[in-house]
Amino acid sequence: MSIEGAAKELTKEIERLTKEIERLTKLRDSLFAGSVAAASGNMQTVAGKSAAKKVAAKKTATKKAAGPKRRKLSSAGRKAISDAAKRMWAEKKKKKAAVTK
Repeated sequence: MSIEGAAKELTKEIERLTKEIERLTKLRDSLFAGSVAAASGNMQTVAGKSAAKKVAAKKTATKKAAGPKRRKLSSAGRKAISDAAKRMWAEKKKKKAAVTK
């Protein structure tokens, strides 16, 4: 085999390996995206599904960021909590004063 023939064979092998790398990269990316369809080798539908999943994930992320609807505390409830806290601290203060005397 001549050097030119070996160079052509080497070029063909590099092209084949490049295509294989691209295929495996797409497969890896689709698997990371959570798509099971990638394992069957259907790359066109996988790309569309992963893009749709990304959009859906963004929508749920914004919903989670907003959080659930907050409950509101009435002024009577807020006063009851405040009074209970004041009583608790007053009792602790009394006990501490009784121990130190």
